[in-house]
Amino acid sequence: MPTDPSRLIDLFDYTGWANDLILDAMEALEDGTEPAGEALRLMSHVARAQEIWLGRVQGTEAARQPIWPVFSREECRVRAGAGVTAWRTHLASCTAEALDEPVAYRNSQGVAYTSTLGEIALHVVNHGTHHRAQVSRILRIAGHPPPATDYIFYRRRPGGG
Repeated sequence: MPTDPSRLIDLFDYTGWANDLILDAMEALEDGTEPAGEALRLMSHVARAQEIWLGRVQGTEAARQPIWPVFSREECRVRAGAGVTAWRTHLASCTAEALDEPVAYRNSQGVAYTSTLGEIALHVVNHGTHHRAQVSRILRIAGHPPPATDYIFYRRRPGGG
């Protein structure tokens, strides 16, 4: 598991960068079409999942919200950006030892689990990567080449490494 909050903060910076690239690319999809709707549903879920998991970590009401909302593209962008910022802020206040602390929570079906903060943070990053890949496939099928959102491209960008 991660042993340094700064490594996780870097992964959330990557997540914000990749979310923005995908949301920008989604503008090529015609509003009101099935591809545009499915892409927006997936990215709304990514934004909401960031909020839900941080709510679980912090013990706030946010963890009890619907997990599959559909936001407008602009609201999705704002919420995804705010989620990344909130995660970065939370992790910046943590010690390396805090990443191994257990977090008790309930999933969307109400089943109780315990995971460490580090495991949860890595899950949030990986979860976003998974759904952005789904949106990339939607873009490709619709005839719009998706942007390269792999972590290595984030590191290779000017000022990225």
